[in-house]
Amino acid sequence: MMKAAHICTSGVSHKIMGDKLRLLQQLGGYEVTFISSPEGTDAETMSAYPFEWRAVPMERSIKPLADFRSIMAMYRLIKKERYDIVHTHTAKAGIIGRVAAMMAGVKTVVHTSHGLPFYEGQPKRTYWLYRMLEKAGAVCCHALASQNAEDAQVLKQLAPWRPVYMEGNGVDKERLEAKAANVSDAQLEMLRRAFGIGPERKVLLVAARFEAVKDHYLLLESLAALKQEGKLDWVTVLAGQGPLEAAVRRFVGSHGLTEDVVFAGQQPTIIPWIVMADAVALTSEKEGIPRSLMEAMALGKPVVATDVLGTRELVADGETGLLAPYRDAVRLAEALASVMGDASLRARFGEAGRRRIDAEFTEARVVERLQRLYRETARRVSRSRGIAARLNSMAKRLFDLAVSVPAALLLLPLMAAVGVAVRLKLGSPVLFKQQRPGKYGNPFYVLKFRTMRDAFDRNGEPLPDEARMTAFGRLLRKLSLDELPQLFNVIRGDMSLVGPRPLLMEYLPLYTEEQACRHDVRPGITGWAQVNGRNTVSWEDKFKLDAEYVERQSIGFDLRILALTAVKVLKRDGISQQGHATVHKFTGSREMGSAS
Repeated sequence: MMKAAHICTSGVSHKIMGDKLRLLQQLGGYEVTFISSPEGTDAETMSAYPFEWRAVPMERSIKPLADFRSIMAMYRLIKKERYDIVHTHTAKAGIIGRVAAMMAGVKTVVHTSHGLPFYEGQPKRTYWLYRMLEKAGAVCCHALASQNAEDAQVLKQLAPWRPVYMEGNGVDKERLEAKAANVSDAQLEMLRRAFGIGPERKVLLVAARFEAVKDHYLLLESLAALKQEGKLDWVTVLAGQGPLEAAVRRFVGSHGLTEDVVFAGQQPTIIPWIVMADAVALTSEKEGIPRSLMEAMALGKPVVATDVLGTRELVADGETGLLAPYRDAVRLAEALASVMGDASLRARFGEAGRRRIDAEFTEARVVERLQRLYRETARRVSRSRGIAARLNSMAKRLFDLAVSVPAALLLLPLMAAVGVAVRLKLGSPVLFKQQRPGKYGNPFYVLKFRTMRDAFDRNGEPLPDEARMTAFGRLLRKLSLDELPQLFNVIRGDMSLVGPRPLLMEYLPLYTEEQACRHDVRPGITGWAQVNGRNTVSWEDKFKLDAEYVERQSIGFDLRILALTAVKVLKRDGISQQGHATVHKFTGSREMGSAS
């Protein structure tokens, strides 16, 4: 059984990590250890989970001396326990855990961003400091993951040398529903009495730590405006704690909201409050994928939130709740009034939210993604480990430059002639430029000479390739002259002379785990699949050949493929599939199953 350590800065993170780690241990067969600072942990909390807990002191803020001690303590623990996988979470633990794990020689080190610590709107120094730290952290791991798609794109730009995965976020819906079913009417009545909430009064729940990024002030400004207009007929419960709690309390008092806002503090479980609530709100500046909203939606509650990073990936505006522009207190007030004032709208949003969680945001799906991430990362690290693999990688890049630079210079007259011919035959532009996935799926623009004319149907959609391909274009393709501009892609480092061909961005989510490994290397002008049939072989066979190349790659193998390519070009083999001008689109593998 493989040993996997998951590291968070604070023990309070068991609330967002616990169910996922439980399933990873139970379904994935991993021996899981949760490592955090002692904050937010006690014997009762730890006993509720089946995995092991270990404590390493870590500060939330940057304190160089204390952070160094934390790194050394973490290193000693990791070295002693000999974990197969170290997976870090949250910003501070991400740095401490990754540095310690690489020092200890852990074979698989992964970091998940639960919302990047740098974002637009921060003070410039803070932004660049956190950005620099995240970039340095990316050097100390083998893969990165994100809870939302927007952050994943930022990570790809920040660290293009690392594969970036979409881990997503989810809830254990069955456990949530079981806990909710155990909440009695008497328990809810007791909570209402304890916090002075009338039995018939509607409840809006906000479960968020009192810190700047959660922006309670935006919420309170909206509530104050609604009260002035006589539209505030519910109580808002603020559950959580944090450094800004005292300041938020003063704001509530100074704006006459004392009777309308309840401070519930840090709750051992938020489930009874979700059951009680008529709706749930969150007014953050940014999120990963907000757990409080996922849990609320899983239990059929409508949502009002700000239209920000992470939250908008979860909440479907007008379908599962309402989103208001960030820092727009007027629009937020309107959204709150609409939802809290319409029981039928709340019911409709709540039911749609439950369906959305079932479809896309369950912990079981997240655990499946984690298992795939661990397997793929372990294989990738195994292939690249050792001096021989590193020397081969360096030699391949030097070989690419040694061939492509002189070739580009020598072929410039020919490329100029082809460019003129394209301009005369097909018009402008001369070059076809399209975004394709490169190494680790990172997008780049591939360059080719145009071979098709512009032609569209009555709906403005391009006609099929067969209708747009010209005789001149077929000639360019037969001679492979359309590929010549890709020498500049090779010089830039987007491509290699030899490797799997760069296909379409839309294919990325369709690959099986075995097929996806084709993106562990740079795409090539030619490849093992191209000299074994090119466009005449099936997609499944082509991907098997690509995967074989990834496993066998070497300078000798590349030379063999280049020699075979020259023979293929002279014979003009494999240009198109029978009945097609090029090749039919890939829609998912039939033989190996679709990608998860």
